[in-house]
Amino acid sequence: MEIANMNERITIQKSSMVADHIGNHTLKWFDYYCCWACVDNVSGKEFWEAAQHNAQDSLYFTIRYFSPVHDLDTTHYRVKFRGQIYNITFIDHAQYQNKTLRLMAERADRE
Repeated sequence: MEIANMNERITIQKSSMVADHIGNHTLKWFDYYCCWACVDNVSGKEFWEAAQHNAQDSLYFTIRYFSPVHDLDTTHYRVKFRGQIYNITFIDHAQYQNKTLRLMAERADRE
């Protein structure tokens, strides 16, 4: 992966349970990690294999491996890119070499 291709800024957000003043628990999203990424569309073959509804709404985010992203999962993390929210659907650790991480994500209907 050429570092020059990582030219888009993304924010990885993490969910957390927060209690309000009367004890109600709600799920809140907080900015967890900002980084540069290479952003690609999902290819036609991958699009059909994943049974996605719209290829325009699915993207790959390739980021450099760094200790804060070691524990990423598809349940508690999401990506914010150009004002849109993307739910992570798959995490590829790129042969576990700890150099890059590839996140497949689809645009969320709501924030």
